[in-house]
Amino acid sequence: MKHRQLILGTVAWITIGVSTWMAVRGTNAKKQRAVADVVGGIGQWVAGSTLERVAWSETQIVLCPGDPLLMRQADGTFRQVGRVRNHFSHEPKEAWTNQVSVVFYDTAATHSHPGFVLEYHTTPMSLDWVVRTMVPPERQQEIAQLIADDWKSHREEVLTQLQPVLEKSLSCAVTAIEAEIPAIIEGHRNEFGQLADRYQAEIIRKQIVPLVRKEILPIVEEEIGPVARELGQELWDRVSLWSFTWRYLYDVSPLPEKNAVKTEFERFLEQEVRPHVEARSDQFVTITQRIISRVSRHDRVRSVIRENLRKVSSDPELQAIIWSVVQESIVQNKSLKTSLRDYWKSIEVQDALQVANVRFEPTARAIGDAIFGSREKGVTPEFARVLRSQILLKDRRWLMLVPLGTDGRKLREDSRHSKHDLQIFMAEESIEFPLEFAGAAQSPLTPLAPEISSAPELVNP
Repeated sequence: MKHRQLILGTVAWITIGVSTWMAVRGTNAKKQRAVADVVGGIGQWVAGSTLERVAWSETQIVLCPGDPLLMRQADGTFRQVGRVRNHFSHEPKEAWTNQVSVVFYDTAATHSHPGFVLEYHTTPMSLDWVVRTMVPPERQQEIAQLIADDWKSHREEVLTQLQPVLEKSLSCAVTAIEAEIPAIIEGHRNEFGQLADRYQAEIIRKQIVPLVRKEILPIVEEEIGPVARELGQELWDRVSLWSFTWRYLYDVSPLPEKNAVKTEFERFLEQEVRPHVEARSDQFVTITQRIISRVSRHDRVRSVIRENLRKVSSDPELQAIIWSVVQESIVQNKSLKTSLRDYWKSIEVQDALQVANVRFEPTARAIGDAIFGSREKGVTPEFARVLRSQILLKDRRWLMLVPLGTDGRKLREDSRHSKHDLQIFMAEESIEFPLEFAGAAQSPLTPLAPEISSAPELVNP
């Protein structure tokens, strides 16, 4: 017993001495507060002022010995007030459970019990969470600004180098695709033929032909009728019935030549009809424009055309054929891949890309520093959060001490558990792990070396 008291006394005096020396040596309030927290924790450990309670959940949850127990302070910050000691599993690693023992080593949290419940929080493990964490909206704006500034500075030079490359690449691609298109279309000729037959039966015969007869032809007749009658009258006045009659009689007679009517008709078309028609060409153009305008404004015509275009554009069979043609001409086009690969391996392209890479390298480094951090400033809090979660397997789960009555929850009576046990609820609101490893300053317990200006620090948001 005397030996134990001697050891405890020695540790206590060492603790007081260390805390006094660090408080004097500390250079700022953050370091002094951190030292005080550490020393206070050591003192509580020496004095044995810890409290252990059993916590239970209605549903199975994943926990591991060492998972932290956090508490929100009055100023809105968080601190750790305990940890999970045992999750009653055979192996000391994360496991599904609905009952754990938690250790409180914070006096305030201990005195607040049993007016608290525990909330179970988890950190998402998806790639989407990693991206959102490492590249939040403000970081996206910063990266976009870096790229915009770089493009503004080197746009002319980069375009001068890359424009010929892009143009020649496009030319190679078009040439390779054009060479394969005829064979691809020929391979799908039967499919296109079947599709055309179906469209002819379903669309042209049933809808387009009746539409032309009932709606379009009356418009054409109304517009072209007067001019046609006027032109017909002019041509009729110039027809020589006597000339055609005797030539017809000559052709049916037993004379050697039999093409007198045909010759006269060709002469009539060339010398009489053609000049009159050409003289009215402007009039025919105007009539055609009026016909197209009236047809395009016709409600029934527009409705039928719109409906059939929609049917054709959404036809699964047509889409399948087009997609097959696109795949065969682009995706599965070996000639296209070979030509582009050979060209992009050429010295011309490599030289152009090298110029672009050299110009973009400082911006790429700046983007990397913005996302991951730098040697001078340390890693970013976002990257530190991802590293701790994905690599070090930390901060994945935690329990939050929540005062009763703040969230309207009521404890359930369960005969299997004592009324003094803590109940665990699933968190209704998802939050990030509230303690951040900022990577901005060195630990106050570590002497600051002359060559090191900064090191990681645990901060509270």
